Amino acid sequence: MPLISYHILIYALVALVALFIYGILGSMFIMQLDIINSLYFTVITVATVGYGDILPVTPAQKLFTITLVLGGVGLVAYAFTLAITVVSMVVEEVTSGSMQKRRMAAAKNHFILCGYGRVGSAVFKQLKRRNQEAIIIERDRNIIEKELWEEPEVLAIPGDATDEEILKSAGIKRARGIIIATGEDVDNLFITLTARELHPEIWIVARASKSENIKRLYRSGANKVISPETSGGEDIYFAAIQPTLMKITELHDVSSIRKEAEIILKHGATLENIEYHLPEFKEPLARKIEISKMSEINRFMDSLERDPVRKSSLQRVYESVSGIHSHWISGQDRESLNKVVEELKKEGLLLGVNLNDDEIKEAARKHGRIVEVIVKPEIKITESHAVGDIRKEAEIILKHGCTMEDIEYYLPGFHEALHRNVGLSRIEDMDNFLKSLDEDSKKMESLERLYSLSGGGIHSHRISGPDTQSLANVENELRAKGFLLGVNLSKEEIETKIREFGRVAELLLKHEVTNLDDKKIIVNFKGRILDSKHYLPGVRQIVTRSLYISSEEDVKNCENELKRPDARRSVESLYKISRQIHSHTVAAPDVKTIKKIEKALDKKGILLGVNLSEENIWEIVESQPANNDNE
Repeated sequence: MPLISYHILIYALVALVALFIYGILGSMFIMQLDIINSLYFTVITVATVGYGDILPVTPAQKLFTITLVLGGVGLVAYAFTLAITVVSMVVEEVTSGSMQKRRMAAAKNHFILCGYGRVGSAVFKQLKRRNQEAIIIERDRNIIEKELWEEPEVLAIPGDATDEEILKSAGIKRARGIIIATGEDVDNLFITLTARELHPEIWIVARASKSENIKRLYRSGANKVISPETSGGEDIYFAAIQPTLMKITELHDVSSIRKEAEIILKHGATLENIEYHLPEFKEPLARKIEISKMSEINRFMDSLERDPVRKSSLQRVYESVSGIHSHWISGQDRESLNKVVEELKKEGLLLGVNLNDDEIKEAARKHGRIVEVIVKPEIKITESHAVGDIRKEAEIILKHGCTMEDIEYYLPGFHEALHRNVGLSRIEDMDNFLKSLDEDSKKMESLERLYSLSGGGIHSHRISGPDTQSLANVENELRAKGFLLGVNLSKEEIETKIREFGRVAELLLKHEVTNLDDKKIIVNFKGRILDSKHYLPGVRQIVTRSLYISSEEDVKNCENELKRPDARRSVESLYKISRQIHSHTVAAPDVKTIKKIEKALDKKGILLGVNLSEENIWEIVESQPANNDNE
């Protein structure tokens, strides 16, 4: 009803202004008056107090004056009546509280605060600071009228919160939480019971003045019980907000602070604190910030621009933690917090949500940005590429001022990686190394064999750099190039990567000694045979022959070797004892090629298995019938 009256009053005032314009223009063109006299004549005519100093003479002037008088009397009376009505209704709303009742009826996802004493007022300040909507229930009407109703934005109900109807009028069924902060534990107990009955899912935080009542309040249905002897308003606020409190861990530099804040604040969340995760400290360095408005962030960023020393200090802090930090954020509801998470993830800023200390360290380690030695930042990169990509890899690392400290190869059957110091910091040194490979085919063959054995090109480097940003640039470029498998991976993670991305497989085969189909198929698909293993049952010994078959010419050499009597007898003896079962370690350009080789060998009927355990291989070998004719 008041909204309609307001609109009608506006329309009446607009019509009155239009009437005045009509009167002034008519006075100028019909009455032949100047602008001042036109305004004067219009006012005295509409107000019906004409003094007779300006009189209409012609019929047109008289008709104009009649319309002005009639229109003025009606409109002024109508507008005046409406104004009186609206003012009366507003006064009535304020005095009767009907305006607040309408706002309370529309409130949802809000807090109900029971009690506005010393503790309750402190809690309300925390709620207000973070733009959280709250409805206050206070028994003392003087506090309501003299303190709370003085502020039009504050919603407050005078009454006893133990009354079920009062809680209903505060919208308990639509509320997100209820904070019970009265000074009487008995009242708090009854309010808790009533609230839990009215809204079984609501989050309840209750105050306990006496420690012996804490358990009783929990049993009555409170989710959190806070004692004012040990906690203040802020602690009670955080207890109340716990269902919509979230810890986010991020990775970015100082330049992304504003973007991060925009995402968080636009969804109605509050940045409660910041925690820096220094590798030298067991606990993070935490600082309260309590930012809920973008203007606060803007002031902070402007202060950095005005004070270069302060900005440099903050940048050094971010550098020390490699950009990894956490925030506790509180929000209006879980949905808004989830939107924050999704957007931060989309922007590439988020590492994780609600991570514990160990998980944060693990996330930092995996992203390769945690610095153990601040003076010389370094990371361990694990890659997969061919020998031909060595120079490109070195270019990416060296152009950012970083040094390739070492290389590790992962040979099957060895518990520890094969490690070699490199200390490469100049591209000229890499060119000299590659030149030596071109000039020495045996050296190139040995390196290719090493790459093939190590998961088909999977290896690791420890690289150091002038700062963590340089290391991050290297990481990003290697990943974009398709070389990078991971950063600072554990031994178990590297073994998993070899299984997932490795281009080496151990194929268990069975065929006659003169059958070279397996070698032809592997070479035809550009694969390489690195060795051949024969399994001697009974004594359970393995005889390994080193091979390097990578071309049709190598296969032809195998055929020629079998034509030599001594060589043929030796190989036939191995095949006979191992019941024609043997395995080849095969390397290929990619995993897809390995699969093609496996399919072709299986189609020929000579493949028994791929990457089998030693025990499985012995079971297969010993289950085969012995060839007695040849024994």
